[in-house]
Amino acid sequence: MLDKTSQMRRAIANDWLVPPYYEQAENWLDPFWGEETHFRRWFEMLDLTRVVELACGHGRHAAQCIGRVGEITLVDVLQTNIDACRERFGADPRVHYLVNNGNDLPGLESGAYSALFSYDAMLHFELLDVLDYLRETARVLRPGGRALLHVSNNLENPGGHYHQNRLWRNFGSLDVVRHVADRMGLRTLEHTTIDWEGQEAIDGLLLVEKADQ
Repeated sequence: MLDKTSQMRRAIANDWLVPPYYEQAENWLDPFWGEETHFRRWFEMLDLTRVVELACGHGRHAAQCIGRVGEITLVDVLQTNIDACRERFGADPRVHYLVNNGNDLPGLESGAYSALFSYDAMLHFELLDVLDYLRETARVLRPGGRALLHVSNNLENPGGHYHQNRLWRNFGSLDVVRHVADRMGLRTLEHTTIDWEGQEAIDGLLLVEKADQ
């Protein structure tokens, strides 16, 4: 029998099986890639030699940087999303693919990646899964590698279902993520709260760096 976090993880993944969302999301790029956004400015601080995108969807964010990467591994819990990315990027030798379990990075080599980023996804995840991803991020990044993470900063409705929350933001906290990242050996370089669709400080964004060993 699945525990409650695993049940919620599966339910959240199933919410994003609907293809029309991904077609619409192709038009929602300016908040992430506009030149004056925190997302874009901090993305420019990543080393794209060997990068991971977590929760890649149909590849709309990877498409914005594919011409600049040395190698990119696209990770998603849904096989259908990985299939869509394979169709989108074809046989590009720089692109690798991974279907994961929703809280891990199985098969990715420890200490081998220069950067990891995740936009518009982790803010829906269960907080325990976000913390698991921090541990995995610390594992796969090389010393000096950086991660740029878009997370929930919604402290309402602890113990509730994320469908009940504003903009489907799961229970989460930028400060908690920063604290746990520190304990995992990931030093926060930049952080900010973000307003979204009129909801003040409902999201968080942080740039972390793995400590030299």
